[in-house]
Order: sequence, then C-alpha cells, then structure tokens
Amino acid sequence: MIRITDIAGARPEHSAVIVNFVAAVREQLRNSTCYVFSDNVQYRWKTRDGEEKTVIPDASINCRVKARKGNKFLDIPRFVMGVLSPSTEGYDRGEKMEIYRR
Repeated sequence: MIRITDIAGARPEHSAVIVNFVAAVREQLRNSTCYVFSDNVQYRWKTRDGEEKTVIPDASINCRVKARKGNKFLDIPRFVMGVLSPSTEGYDRGEKMEIYRR
C-alpha cells in the first residue's frame, strides 16, 4: 500500500537554521572529501536484520558521495541534523531519532 502525504513547507525560521548551518560547514569542508547537504537528499540503507530504512535529514555530512542513486545515498551519513518543529517533533524525537541511533 502506498501512502501519499501532503506536507506543508517549512517555516522561514526552520529553513534559515538549515541554510546557516550548511553555509558555515561548507566553508570548513572546502578542502575535504566530505560534503554538506541540505534537506533535499535521502539516505537509504538496510539494517542488520534486512529492514530497509530511508530518512531525509534537515542537513547532513557525507564523505562517500559516490555511493548514491539519483538524490538517494545508499549508505549512512557521517553526520545528521534535524531542526525540530511543533508539527514533527514527536516523530523527530521518537522513530526518526531511533533510526539515526541504530
């Protein structure tokens, strides 16, 4: 079963936090093999028990950018950042945090 959910756009303050973080980190990674991405990329991988997981962090750092298909990275990012908002805080602090923790 496919579920389609219409998600409203983020508030400008939410986007500003992401943009400011990406801008600051991008400069620090300039001479590195790592890249910082905003919330337009997905990470997909299989857990040890074979379950497939996909997450879209608000910002991420990845040092293995060749392991991807389109805008989906096929491995775990080096760093993820989530900006909490009232509408997604429960999921972000619960299920999504547990996915990141694993």
